[in-house]
Amino acid sequence: MPSPIFLSRPPPNFSPLAIVRGFQLFFVGAYRSLQNPDIFRTEHYRKALKMLGYSLGIQLLIWSPILVLKWFLHLSKLAFTGQDARFTINDALGSLRFIQNHVLNLGPFVIAGMRYFRPEIDEIFLRSLQHADQTYAKKHPELKNPPQYYMPLVTYKEQARAYGTGKGGRPWWSFMSGKSSSGNDFSSFLSRMATRTAFTLAMYLIKDVPVLGSLSINSASFYSFNQVVGTPAAAAVFGLGLMVPKKWLLVFLSAFWGSRSLVRELLIPYFKRIPFTTTDRQHWLAAREGVIFGFGAGFFLLLRIPYVGLLTYGVAEASAAYLITKISDPPPHPSQFMPWSEREVAWTFNDSDLMGDGPSKQAHAAAAAAASSKPAGVPGVPGAFKPSSSSKPAHPQLPPRPPAYHRQNSL
Repeated sequence: MPSPIFLSRPPPNFSPLAIVRGFQLFFVGAYRSLQNPDIFRTEHYRKALKMLGYSLGIQLLIWSPILVLKWFLHLSKLAFTGQDARFTINDALGSLRFIQNHVLNLGPFVIAGMRYFRPEIDEIFLRSLQHADQTYAKKHPELKNPPQYYMPLVTYKEQARAYGTGKGGRPWWSFMSGKSSSGNDFSSFLSRMATRTAFTLAMYLIKDVPVLGSLSINSASFYSFNQVVGTPAAAAVFGLGLMVPKKWLLVFLSAFWGSRSLVRELLIPYFKRIPFTTTDRQHWLAAREGVIFGFGAGFFLLLRIPYVGLLTYGVAEASAAYLITKISDPPPHPSQFMPWSEREVAWTFNDSDLMGDGPSKQAHAAAAAAASSKPAGVPGVPGAFKPSSSSKPAHPQLPPRPPAYHRQNSL
C-alpha cells in the first residue's frame, strides 16, 4: 500500500556516511584545487586580484548600511541616558546583523550572482577539471586510456550565455534589463533567491508571535526536510525545533537551503554542457543528495568570511570540478549519451563506495572499456557506483523519468 503523499521514506543517498564523505571531499577538493599550477600564472594572479577587489566592494556595499546606522544610533545615544537606551541600541544592531547574515544571506547571494557577469568562474571549473585529468594520468601511467572528463565535456555544445559588464557603449541599465528579462539564467537565479529569502524573512517576522510563530517555523522545517531526507529525520528536526530557540532553527534552515543551492550554482558549468533534461537533472542531484550537502556546507560557511568571499567562491568552483570526478562517470561521446545518461541519473551509493573502499578508478576505467564493447543501451555496466532500477525515481518525492524517446538531447 503506498504511503500518504506527506510521508516519505529516507532516500538511500542521504545518510550520515554520505554527508561525511561530502565534507571530506570539501577538504580534499580545496587542497587539490590549490595545487593547480595554473593558479600561479600571471593571468590568474591578475584575476585573483580583480576578484579580491570585487569581494572588497561587495562587502563594503553589504556592510555600509549597518555601519551608517550604527554610527547614527551611537550619536543619538548621546541624547539619551540610562542603561535601557544602551541595551535597546545593542539589541537593534544585533537584530540587523542577524537579518543580514542569516535571513537575507546577502554575502553568498551577491557572490553567487557574480558568475552570471564574469566568465572567469566557469573557466576556473574547466581548468581545474583539466588539471584533475592530468594529475590522475601522471599518477597511473600503467593505464593506456585513463578516464578523462575535460575533453569529453568540452565536446558538448555550451548553452548560450552572455557575459559582460555593460561596457562597450551599452548603457548599464539596458544591460541589467537584458540580464533580468524572463527566461534568462540570471532571472531564474534571482527568482530562486527571492523566493527563499522572502520565505525566511516571513519566518523571522512571525517567530515571536505566540503559538503561530512556533508552529509555522517548525512546520516549514518539517516540510523542507521531508522532501529531502524523509519523514523520520524531518520529524526529528520538528521535535528538536520545539526545544531550541527559534533563531537557532532559522540559522540551521538557512544553512541547509543555502548549502544545497550553492552546489547547484557551482555545478552550472557541468550542467550547461551535459544535455540533461530538467527531470534528469533532478534525479542526478537527488542520487547524490548527501554528498552534495556535505560538500556545500563547508564552502557555505567559508563564504561568510568577510572580504575574501569571492576568492573562496573561486576555490569552491575549482573544487566542484574535483567533486565531479568522484561522483560521476566521464561524459561519453555525444552519440553514446542516451545509454550513459540512463545509468548516470539512476546511480546509488554503497557504504564502501562512500568511504573509498569500493572499486577504484582503475576498475572504473576497465569497466568503461568493457562498456564500450557492449551494444548501446545495455544496462548494468559496472563502474565506480552501482546503478539502480531506472524505473524507480532516485528520490521518493521526484516523478519517474520519462521514456528515453521523449527526451530531447540537442547537442
